[in-house]
Amino acid sequence: MAKPFHFFTEQGIVYYSGYKADNLRSLLTGLRGVPSSSIFYHLYHSLLRRHFTTTDYMNDFAQWVWGVLWQKTLGEKLASFDPLEFTRLRDARARLIEIVDDYVGETEYFLRVSEEQAFYFLCIKSFVYPTGVSAASLPELMQAIQIISPHSLFYHLIESRLRLREPSNDLSDWLKTELDMPDLAATINVLSPYEYNLEELRNKIMAAIQDAIK
Repeated sequence: MAKPFHFFTEQGIVYYSGYKADNLRSLLTGLRGVPSSSIFYHLYHSLLRRHFTTTDYMNDFAQWVWGVLWQKTLGEKLASFDPLEFTRLRDARARLIEIVDDYVGETEYFLRVSEEQAFYFLCIKSFVYPTGVSAASLPELMQAIQIISPHSLFYHLIESRLRLREPSNDLSDWLKTELDMPDLAATINVLSPYEYNLEELRNKIMAAIQDAIK
C-alpha cells in the first residue's frame, strides 16, 4: 500500500528588511545584502501573489525595474528569469546579481526615484502547517487537488523544490516513488507557474490525473 501524501500549506508574516533601492546601484546593493528570505519573497513568493492580481510581471524586481525605472531591457531579462531552475536561494541570488551587475556595468546614468517609488526589500517568515487533506491513490489525489488552497499548491509545486533542493516538487516525487507513475510525475513536474497561474495549474494537474486514471 502506498504511503499517503499529506498536503501542507503556509502562511507568512512580511516585514521590512532594512534595505531599499531608489536606483539600479542601490538595487544591486540590496540584492547582495538582504537576507535570503527577501530573495524568496520577491522572486518565488511573487508567483503566489500573482495568482491574486492581474500583473503580467513574474517577479517584483522585474515589475519595479520596468514599471518604475523604465529600464525595459533589464526588465525583460528579469521577467524571463526562471527561479525554478535553481534549488538553492543563494544560486538564484547569484544569478540575479549577475544580470543586474552586467546591466549596471554598461550604464552611465542611473535614474533616481522618489521615496514613494523606491523598492523596499521585504522579508517573509513562513509558518507551515498540515491541511488535514491526504491522498493514497489517484482518485483520492484528484479529490484533494480540487479542494486544497492556492497556498497549498504553491507550497508543494514551487516551495518544495527549495526545501528538497531537487529539480522536482514533492508531489511528483510521491507519484514516482509511492505510486510508481513516473510519466504522470514528469507531466506535473514540467508544469510552469510562468506559463499558468495557480488555478490553471490546478486544472492541468487534474486533467493529467484523469488521463492517468483512464
